[in-house]
Amino acid sequence: MRFPDEDDYRWAGSLKRLWYKIICPFTFGTRLWMVTTSILCALAVMHSANGSWGYHGRAQDTGFLSGDFVNGVRLAWQIDAADAGLDRIDNFRVGDEYIYLVGYKGAQRSVVAFDASYATPRELWRTNVDDEEGVNWWGDDLLVGNTLVSTADGSTRSNWPTPSVRLGDSPYQHPSGAGPRTGAIGPVRLYCPAPSSTPCQAWDKTGTHVWDFDASTGSFPDSVTPLEGWVPLRTWEPSSTGPAMGYTLDELTGFLNLDTGERVGLDAIEEACGPATLEDSEGIPYCRITKKFKHQHLILRASDGWIVGDGIGYIATVAPDGSNPQVMHLDAQASERLLFLRTYPDLGSEQTPTTEQFMHFAATGEASWDSSITVLPGDYDAPISINEETIISTGQSYYGTDTDNPSVWLGNPALSEDSSALFLPHINVALTSSFITKKEWRPLLVDVNAAADATSTAADSDKYAISSYAVPGWENLHMTSATTMFDDLIVGFASPAQAPWYKRLAALSAAPGERIVGLTPAPGPMRSVR
Repeated sequence: MRFPDEDDYRWAGSLKRLWYKIICPFTFGTRLWMVTTSILCALAVMHSANGSWGYHGRAQDTGFLSGDFVNGVRLAWQIDAADAGLDRIDNFRVGDEYIYLVGYKGAQRSVVAFDASYATPRELWRTNVDDEEGVNWWGDDLLVGNTLVSTADGSTRSNWPTPSVRLGDSPYQHPSGAGPRTGAIGPVRLYCPAPSSTPCQAWDKTGTHVWDFDASTGSFPDSVTPLEGWVPLRTWEPSSTGPAMGYTLDELTGFLNLDTGERVGLDAIEEACGPATLEDSEGIPYCRITKKFKHQHLILRASDGWIVGDGIGYIATVAPDGSNPQVMHLDAQASERLLFLRTYPDLGSEQTPTTEQFMHFAATGEASWDSSITVLPGDYDAPISINEETIISTGQSYYGTDTDNPSVWLGNPALSEDSSALFLPHINVALTSSFITKKEWRPLLVDVNAAADATSTAADSDKYAISSYAVPGWENLHMTSATTMFDDLIVGFASPAQAPWYKRLAALSAAPGERIVGLTPAPGPMRSVR
């Protein structure tokens, strides 16, 4: 076969010239092939930017978020209901390496487990569960409704009393009526047949009734990790219907041993009240720490005890069972450091600082941990302080109740080691002011430097919205809930809005519909660290 020369090309017709350009890209068809290649490359880039890249990270949890998230997020993978063999996905939980999806296939509720350490999650097992509401951790296992699911192999156990009523979204509600039950609290879960006359029953994982609890006094155990078997007892308030375990109860009333059911009050603190003893308007002395006030309540778990107080400086450090109290008064700055403190790296209860380390931080600002987050007072805009030096406005309430309280909207945030990226799992992203209140609770991944710069230069805080400083790509996904799984992987529900037809045709948008997604850091140069 002879390739065409200059004369062949000059005397050829239009169709034959086009053929010559196609078969001779380096002579007659240079421009045609350059244009074609550019179009193909552009389409490939557009598709990859909006498609799934796969997860190629280290699958490690060091207690810090990856600082590369400040460059933005990109879609590693997605699982819709059909991918999971379900008609719909209602909930999810993440463990060390596994994702557990809870949903329905027809009328049957199921749990499907995936291993997320691969490029795309691999299904491990699936099991059927009952139709009762609630998805909570119980140690290393999942309590789905009234069924305990082993995360190792999907085997189930369901030999507890069956409640006759369902609870709302919160794993905690004050026991009333017939049949309410809680999620797991340490080694037990509580069933409260009729608290006005019958004690709540504590049942362990084996389905054994181990002890009874009188909830008619208005106190209920907190859902924090037990300390040597003990957890705080707190008052339940009718308005307390926060969405997260541990944030639905009010002031401290005592301590409860979850292993034995033993219950103690605050007598030890009252006897040692000392500097926290004040007088009311009638000159009657009272202990500020144990008195009921509508202020923030400090209950901080240390590795060797609790730090409790009224939120304005009167505090006591106590042993796990509330004994051996040391009462003191802190100035405003020291008190604020402790009230909503989060420490990093977040490695769970095993790495919790001691009471002495917490108190040293409160007094001096010097920490034994690497990084910390605290919340500063503000009527309509409670700023977050990172490492005592970076301040970002949030547009959230400080003195609010229920979901407006920092114990709820701050939740369990994740912070990068260089403090450039901050993940807030449950925050009101709507633009609010002192006159207009809107609610739109969503997770948010924040560019700390951008938010801090805006905070320092904002002329009108009413026009500030923290969602304006989300990292690139986050807002496009319309995340409705999310949690960190690895340093470089965030998992959550995404529900993107329907894109225009021309963007869908050019693969410029993901398919609509809520689904579980895995998000990894977008590539790019790291921004400057504050």
